[in-house]
Amino acid sequence: MGSPEPEHVILARAVPAVVPRSRKATVVCDVGRSRGRNGRRGSRPRAPQHEFAAIVARIPFDEAASAIVEHLRSQIPAYDRLSAASRQEIVRAIEINLRRVHAWLSTGAVLQDSDFDVLREEARARATDGVRLEDLERACGLAGQFTLQLIRRYARASELEAVLEAAGIVMQYVGQVSAIFADVYLAERERLVSEDERRMRDLMEILTAKAVLDADDRELADRAGIPIEARYTPFVAVLPGRPPSRHAQMAARLRRRGGGLAVTESERVIGLAWRPLSVADLGEGPDALLAIGGPTPRDELAGAHDDLDLLVDDACQRGIRGRVEIQDNLLELLVLRSPRTTALLRDGVLAPLTAPEHEHLLQTLRTLLTHRLDRPATCAALQIHRNTLAYRLRRISQLAEVDLQDPRDMARIYLAMATGE
Repeated sequence: MGSPEPEHVILARAVPAVVPRSRKATVVCDVGRSRGRNGRRGSRPRAPQHEFAAIVARIPFDEAASAIVEHLRSQIPAYDRLSAASRQEIVRAIEINLRRVHAWLSTGAVLQDSDFDVLREEARARATDGVRLEDLERACGLAGQFTLQLIRRYARASELEAVLEAAGIVMQYVGQVSAIFADVYLAERERLVSEDERRMRDLMEILTAKAVLDADDRELADRAGIPIEARYTPFVAVLPGRPPSRHAQMAARLRRRGGGLAVTESERVIGLAWRPLSVADLGEGPDALLAIGGPTPRDELAGAHDDLDLLVDDACQRGIRGRVEIQDNLLELLVLRSPRTTALLRDGVLAPLTAPEHEHLLQTLRTLLTHRLDRPATCAALQIHRNTLAYRLRRISQLAEVDLQDPRDMARIYLAMATGE
């Protein structure tokens, strides 16, 4: 059996994620509107909502905020790539928000516009980090769903009606927060992104989303020096550990040198090339990572970039640098596209070898695969006698219940180890 799932995974699995409907829409929380003493309109509960407030009061806000952030990291790669300082900022913002919602439910006090300032600061900070608006909106939906699960967990059997009432209130509140996030985020990104990058973003969207280009599209591409092609080579470039500003500089350099259509997206650069592209073209030395696909029809480029994002995330976790080609990593991509299946596969194949006393066996298996099943080369790399290698392989077969001569079992082993243990 594998290790127990984290609490945030168990809590979140019961309800599917909700993604706010539109980044442009102005969402009003209709749990009740009233005028405060100063005449301004604010949000307040339809009723005192004492039962709902009592449930929320049982939730440890600091622990809940940390659990929500861990859930976001597990579901949204952009959040997992954030620095520890940024993640702590998010924890603080969520905790403050939970406390204000509790006060609102407990007292019926009107939520003023200024009460959302901490969320506006959060949106600005994530825009500065380079997090995409789609990811920010998804985070709102996931946080709302997770909060509902917390409410269900801390509710008593007699409070079912309050739990049902909570669902509508929470998700309407999430919609209002999402609208605030969208407005602030778009304004901040407009301030941060250069005019040149904005044009390139527009052109990227045109080339990947429009089947037929009109005269204005072609004029924009011509002014940017981008040839109109039926196929482009998608790529993703990363400087691990470097801030978004450094990636923006790399994207600008690529555009100036004619290396491709390149724009920043969080802590990475995505782009389209129409001529061969190498790591040297990035101008960042050996620490850069370049994941590159093959010539791809324009209507398939969005999916190709998603695949390259998966490869980049995996390569960064494994410490790989240099050039990574999608054609050389198709098996790894199959694994990365199916995280649940991969977890089951790893648990079935590798779990018996993960005990501390079996570390040498896991290292032996890893080395054998690295040397393409060449036993003499494996012995040389491990500095062991061939009889020792034979003994270790027998132990691996016994513990993991696999036949190292069976192609199917070897395929299972390779896939289980393809993206690291």
